Amino acid sequence: MHVRLGMLLRQAHRHAARAFAEALAPLDLTPRHYGVLLVLTRDGVSTQRDLIGQTGSDKAGMTRTVEDLETLGHVRRTPSPTDRRVAEIRLTDRGRAAFTEATALAEEVGRGLFAGFTEGELATVESVLSRLVAGE
Repeated sequence: MHVRLGMLLRQAHRHAARAFAEALAPLDLTPRHYGVLLVLTRDGVSTQRDLIGQTGSDKAGMTRTVEDLETLGHVRRTPSPTDRRVAEIRLTDRGRAAFTEATALAEEVGRGLFAGFTEGELATVESVLSRLVAGE
């Protein structure tokens, strides 16, 4: 039974990720880009190392993601005032606007994915997944 649950979680993740990726495509964003925009919106400023830790990305993937976002004009990298070897990464106004638009799309995708569930069912799923992630 546990193997089946693991497989269902993986399939559910892939289904939701695919729907989210399709929704973000017109903005030239990917879910990976969105994750970085989310962290920067929350934290204001970050470093590539911190973004890797926050998103679970690898170094090469994060380098590409930050470069993509910089090319799109969504982030700006500047040398850290305390350590010139480290770049601080910040959202630009364009990045904040892209995040707002992407979040609206994410909410729309979520409404579509969960339309057939009651509030109670969604609360139960959220509770169970939170406990799983917390390792309880």
